[in-house]
Amino acid sequence: MLTAGRRNLISVSFSQFGVAFSFNFIMVFLPFYVTSISGYSERETLLWIGAIMGSTGICLSITAPLWGSFAHKVRPKRLFLAGTVAHSIMFLLMGFTHNLHLLFLLRLLQGAFGGVSTIALIIISASSPEHERAKDLGLFQSSITLGQLIGPPLGSLAASALGYRGAFLSASVFLFASFVFCLLYVTDIAPLPKAEPTVGKPVFDRMLFIGFLLCFVSQVQLMFLPSILPNVLGGFHLGQASAVRWAGILVMLYTGTAMIGNYLWCALASRVGIRRMLTVLLLGGLITQLLLALPSGIVGFTAIRMVQTGLIAAIVPLTLSMFTSRVKGSTIGILNSARFVGIATGPVLATSILAFANLPFLYITISLLSLAVLIAFRATFTTLPKEE
Repeated sequence: MLTAGRRNLISVSFSQFGVAFSFNFIMVFLPFYVTSISGYSERETLLWIGAIMGSTGICLSITAPLWGSFAHKVRPKRLFLAGTVAHSIMFLLMGFTHNLHLLFLLRLLQGAFGGVSTIALIIISASSPEHERAKDLGLFQSSITLGQLIGPPLGSLAASALGYRGAFLSASVFLFASFVFCLLYVTDIAPLPKAEPTVGKPVFDRMLFIGFLLCFVSQVQLMFLPSILPNVLGGFHLGQASAVRWAGILVMLYTGTAMIGNYLWCALASRVGIRRMLTVLLLGGLITQLLLALPSGIVGFTAIRMVQTGLIAAIVPLTLSMFTSRVKGSTIGILNSARFVGIATGPVLATSILAFANLPFLYITISLLSLAVLIAFRATFTTLPKEE
C-alpha cells in the first residue's frame, strides 16, 4: 500500500505532467501563430515572438518566490489548484484573440497566476524522505519532461488538423482535466512552518546564487530553440507546412533524450557526486551548443540537439537536490524562479540576436554564457568540503 508521501509524489507528478503537456502543446505552434497574425515586418515579428514567448517566464520568475512564501500561510494544494485553473482559463482566452498586444497581455497574466511548479516542488520536498529526495525530484522532473515530449508533436498535429483556435481550446481542456485530477487525488499538506533566520547567511547566499545560475543557464539552453524554429527550419529549405510538422518531431525527439538523460544522470549522481556530475553536464552542454552551427541538414542538427538536451536536462533537479534538505518555501521559490528566468530569457535572447545577427553568433553567445556559469560554479564549490 502506498504511503502518503509516495501517493503525493505520483499524484503531483502526474498533475504537473498535465501542466507541462499543455504548455508545450501550444509552444511548438505559437511562433507560427504569431507569424500568421502579425502585421509587422519580419524583424519586428521576430521581436514580438520573443516577447510573447518569454513574457510568461519573466512574470513567473518574479512571482515564483512569492508563491513559495505563500506556502507558509496557505495550504499548498489550494495554491496548486488555483494556478492550474488560471492557466486553463488563459489558454481558453488565447484561442479567441488575433491581437498581438492582447496575446502578450494574456501571456503575462499566465505568469502572474503561475507558480504551480514551485508549489509542486514544495509538496514533494515536504513529503519525501531526505535520502530519497534527489530521486523523487528526478522523477518529478521526468514527469515534466514527459509532458514536454508528448506535447509538441500533438500540438503541431492539432494545429494542422483543428486550426490554431482548436489547438488552444484543446490545451485548455486538457489542463482543466489535470486540475480535476489534482482536486481528487493530491493529498494536501499543512502550510510550511514559519521560516527561521538561516545561520551562516553569507555563505548560503553565495551558494544559492550559483544554484540560481545553474538552473538559469540550463533552461536558456533548453528553451531558446522553439522561438526560432521557423528560421532554423527555413534554413534547411523546408516549406511552411513541412516546417510545422518537423518542429513537432524535432522537439519531441530532443525532449525524449532530455527525459532519458534526466533519469540517467540523477541516478548516477548518487555514485559519482552531484558537483562532479554537474561539471560534466555543463561542459558537455556548452560544447554541443557550439556544434549546432555545423550541420547543413535537419538530421544532423536534430542529432546534436538530442545529445545536448540529454546532457543538460538533469541540471535543474540535481541543483534543487543540493538545496532542499530543509524545506523552505522561499529557497525553493528562488531556485524555481531561475528556471522561469531561463525560460523567458531563452526565446528573448534568441529572437533578439537573430533579428540583428545570425545563428552561429547566437550559438556562440549561449555557449559563452554557459562557460561563465561553469567557471563560477567551480570557483565557488571547490572551496567547500568534498562530497562523500
